[in-house]
Amino acid sequence: MEEKGMGFFKKIWTSIKDFEKYEEFAAEKLSKAIKYILLITLIFTTIISIAYTYKFHIVIQDVKEYISANFEELSLKEGKLQVKQDAPIIIENENAVIPIIVVDTLSDSVRDEYLEKVKLYNSGIIFLSDRAVIESNLLQEEQSMPYSSITSSEIANKDEFIKLFSDSNIYYVYLTFFITIFIYLYIVYLATNFVDAFVLGVLGYLFSRVVRLRLRFRATFNIGIYALTLPIILNLIYAMVNTFTGFTIEHFQWMYTTISYIYVAVAILMIKTEITNQKIQLMRLEQIQRQIKEQEQEPEQEEQKEKKEDKKEDKKEKGEEKEKKDKQDGSKETPEGSNA
Repeated sequence: MEEKGMGFFKKIWTSIKDFEKYEEFAAEKLSKAIKYILLITLIFTTIISIAYTYKFHIVIQDVKEYISANFEELSLKEGKLQVKQDAPIIIENENAVIPIIVVDTLSDSVRDEYLEKVKLYNSGIIFLSDRAVIESNLLQEEQSMPYSSITSSEIANKDEFIKLFSDSNIYYVYLTFFITIFIYLYIVYLATNFVDAFVLGVLGYLFSRVVRLRLRFRATFNIGIYALTLPIILNLIYAMVNTFTGFTIEHFQWMYTTISYIYVAVAILMIKTEITNQKIQLMRLEQIQRQIKEQEQEPEQEEQKEKKEDKKEDKKEKGEEKEKKDKQDGSKETPEGSNA
């Protein structure tokens, strides 16, 4: 039975530090475990989406500063960006927030070539004639934003274009970006977490058979869900650090997976230990009950034994009295016979 009053955040803390509670997690309803993974994925995705949106804001501000310093003529008409250029402009700086910026309003046919070049860096942005394409190693795929989604107004020069980045419309762009990235990441992370939990459930089911503990798959699936708690939190921390510093950990996914496997194995062993201890306690209890029953029966047996001994004594006394009486009667008859 699940402990009363164990809320969502208490479950997070308990699933990280208290392996003994995994017996309760295994026994709880599947709907509660699914609700838990939905909520923790929701929180994870919300924080990550906010971080990505903030970095997107930094990217936009850097683009604005770069345009102000380097572009002479720039306009936006009928959703088409026009920049004075004779050839594609490619700016590469590994130490910048945006390591690579590509501006090519002449042709869209080389978009895939630019994407391959941008993928050599942590992130980058490509300005084409009708849209901007943002690429990041934190995103599953590039994000394409048509200029028409930013503004429907025409922009005649560079100053008006820069002003666009300070206008209230830019907040609508941030909101759109946040909603888009949130929905996308939530679907991706939720599907990933369910797959991971299913795999952990299967492995936990097999491992329980190895240690001779017969658990149902529902129980091991629940264990798998709660075993993902610490890896999800570590993944969140890593994603935040990577987003703002670019710091990477090689084979982080292996560490993520290993931690969850360890949690499942330890939780199952703890459950087996607990069940074994319960059986030992039950055997001791039965032994104590037998001893108590025997002790209660001893006085009755003693009493019955005493009664039997009393009966024997009575019979013995009666026999002795009868024998004595017979002797007395015999002694009386002998003199009479002699006198005769």
